[in-house]
Amino acid sequence: MKTNYILRLKFLFIILTSLMCTYCTGSADKLPTSDLLKVSFEGDAKIEVGGPFVGIEMHHSSPLLQRISFFYPVANSLDESTDYWKRDTSFIMQLGLKIGGGEKEIVGLEPFEFDLTPYSVDFYKSDSDKSIGISYRFTKTKPAMVICYEIKNERGEETSFEFYTGLETAVRTSHSYNFIDKAWTEYDEKNSAIYTNFDDPQTQSAQIFVVNVGEKPSSFSTVSQLSGLMNPDNEWWEQNKTDLQNDLMTKDNAGRPAAKFIYRKILKPLETMTIIQVVGSCKQEEGKEIVSYLAQNYENEIDSYEQSVLKKAFGETEFASGDSIIDQSVFWARSILEANTHYLDGEFVPMPCPAEYNFYFTHDVLKTDLAAVNFDIKRVRRDLDYIIRHANEDKIIPHAYYWKDSVYQTEFADHDNWNNFWIIIVSGSYLRHSGDIAFLKTLYPYIQKSLEQALITKGDDDLMWSNMPDWWDIGEVYGSRSYMTILAVKAIREYLFISTVLESNLENLSDYEKLANRMQQQLNAKLWDDKLKYLINYYEPGKIDEHYYIGSLLAAHYGLIDKKRVEELIGTAKEKLLDEKVGIYNVFPMDFHELANYLKFVGNEAGDQFLYANGGIWPHGNAWYALALIADQQKYESFKFIKNVMSLGGIMNGPNGQPAMYEVRNGNFNDPSVYGTVDKPQFLWAAGWYLYCLYHLYGINENSWNVSFNPYLSTGQIRSSFGLFSGGNLLNIDVTGKGNYIKSIKYNGTDCPSAVIPADIMQTSDIKIELGNPEKPYLHQTNSVLMSAQLWENTLNLKFHAFKGHNNISKIISPTKPKLVRLNGSDEIKDYTVEAADKHYEIVITFFQHSEEDDIIVEFE
Repeated sequence: MKTNYILRLKFLFIILTSLMCTYCTGSADKLPTSDLLKVSFEGDAKIEVGGPFVGIEMHHSSPLLQRISFFYPVANSLDESTDYWKRDTSFIMQLGLKIGGGEKEIVGLEPFEFDLTPYSVDFYKSDSDKSIGISYRFTKTKPAMVICYEIKNERGEETSFEFYTGLETAVRTSHSYNFIDKAWTEYDEKNSAIYTNFDDPQTQSAQIFVVNVGEKPSSFSTVSQLSGLMNPDNEWWEQNKTDLQNDLMTKDNAGRPAAKFIYRKILKPLETMTIIQVVGSCKQEEGKEIVSYLAQNYENEIDSYEQSVLKKAFGETEFASGDSIIDQSVFWARSILEANTHYLDGEFVPMPCPAEYNFYFTHDVLKTDLAAVNFDIKRVRRDLDYIIRHANEDKIIPHAYYWKDSVYQTEFADHDNWNNFWIIIVSGSYLRHSGDIAFLKTLYPYIQKSLEQALITKGDDDLMWSNMPDWWDIGEVYGSRSYMTILAVKAIREYLFISTVLESNLENLSDYEKLANRMQQQLNAKLWDDKLKYLINYYEPGKIDEHYYIGSLLAAHYGLIDKKRVEELIGTAKEKLLDEKVGIYNVFPMDFHELANYLKFVGNEAGDQFLYANGGIWPHGNAWYALALIADQQKYESFKFIKNVMSLGGIMNGPNGQPAMYEVRNGNFNDPSVYGTVDKPQFLWAAGWYLYCLYHLYGINENSWNVSFNPYLSTGQIRSSFGLFSGGNLLNIDVTGKGNYIKSIKYNGTDCPSAVIPADIMQTSDIKIELGNPEKPYLHQTNSVLMSAQLWENTLNLKFHAFKGHNNISKIISPTKPKLVRLNGSDEIKDYTVEAADKHYEIVITFFQHSEEDDIIVEFE
């Protein structure tokens, strides 16, 4: 039975304390970690953890490895599974134990309790005879991981212990997943190390090594007992009464490899046998040197890696909401962003998860960087630079990059690919947060090409057409799509901002703005369904697709539908897509298995009902729903939703919950055994979307022209604080007070009459915001760059930057009414509205920019 998360989670609120915990129980060298990143769990769980060079996967809380992904020298993996959906039934590891004159037993087939962080896992189990601890750690600069086995004598008498470890070392190749089971082996007596060598070019002639740095084995074997692809069944251990045969395989007699060891020791009561294996992969000519180094330095390597993750989790920017569940998940999510960074072709790049996807996806990186741009602009610059360096000569960006067969290959983003939109959206956000004009000039040709590519599928009706339903990359039926149209409008407006700041293509920006406006109008006119009360899609011309997709929710977040439709969109999502215990289904109805032929799916790639594309629950769907609630000013509802189904604690306390920020979750409430189970439990952009939602819930609004403050304190919350990059400077924001509006904003102690961050005070480091009834007029939002904001007595002066002819809409909140609005000091603006609210007025001013920089002066009563 799963122990309640609240009782098992150990955390120390806000202040990071470096606690000393042993790498494996009884070790002399101690590594700093934090209780904020350790979750103790008892129950059924999938586990994925890893480091820069190695990632591992296990199922059902078993400590037995079911996959090892090596990222160096290329992405080879150890994996015996033949069916993705049944990969929990095969193992690459065997463990056995014999105590005294007792029977041999297989270790690890039953669930263990475990302590988990995003970079490590410790399993433990005990009975009256023994305690077993199994730990997995990862190294920073060398291509390896470290396994520590500890067997403790719990008997009251001296007893002999015999422990067996077996690792199947036949590899699968990256992407093609070919099984390479012919290798030759070597043994290093000094380091008790087995080397498995593959000469097949698909593996890049890799070598796998297993070296003993703790107890030394009494015997070894490099020959697998398996004759083909099957689940290791431990027959040898159960039937054989002798030592292993210390057998090797030569180049001329290559065979199916393994790395097996037997260890023996007589233990006094409460004495421990500690076996430490360093497992890694490298080029054949490097192995001896790497093994020699790791034998002496593996602990420092582990420490270096874990400290690098902790630094990213705690040491660079703050985010503290005051809610322990929310904040502990912030640290967890930031750790995932760092831990899911792996070696690929000479560089370290973000990858989706620790073990299962050992190749690069542009889509996953860009979605994650939508959040990271708030607190880690160096990361985002690195990622954007990597993307354009892997574009082709026509400046078409990559969709994916990986090792396949015997060469690195790139899949490029064609015109029907959402990466064309996401790179523009992320680049615009990066510019706002970083102020890095020089790098944007380098990016600009790729941004322009991406926009040109994407608009190839714009129809004559000014809607985006696509072969694929919603945000998927499967299917082939050509129709107009809400999701792609939403992204197109957002991307074009980001392009307007970028071009304005770079002073590029200014003569065409007015036409692009008109196009974005027409696309938004057509989205509302042709894809909003009054009957379904939702943004819908078309399978093909004239044939409505009446599925409800998560992609439509982005229209609320990006402000592309009016308030009434936002309310109706959310209401429909609640009715059709929401499971309050686990989240938002990606589609309803879940009938893709019946439409496979029509939609031209390949086999069952969409999945069965409640699985994957066919009604699975995805982190970005949950995020888009939470963001839609925020757009509708339902912030408390969004807070509850994020906490209940997106936070680490919420996921653990849900049906079949476990420690996870997952790729996809099963929402099949009809089957309690699978309801709420997760796949890929440590997923890159699940962490990214969680952080993105929190910034928009607690702190900011961000449109295509600026970042503004829109802070929130939930019921019982006293204050919040967070770090935010803007214009390349780190701002430390502190929020106190009560209410939905801003009483005052102080930049380094000086009042500022704007919730929109102005460009002229980017050197500010400390910002204090008090919520309450507004004391003075302030700019609430605008869709131009705000150059400066000044308030003299009863006169507010705002300087805006955009391109000539840009349609500016600005909203001011004031305790008093305006009596006069002027443009550039002379022309009186009549086109503004004043609406009385609770103890203040909301003034909306609309004008077309006369020049690149215009002044708005508002005089108040």
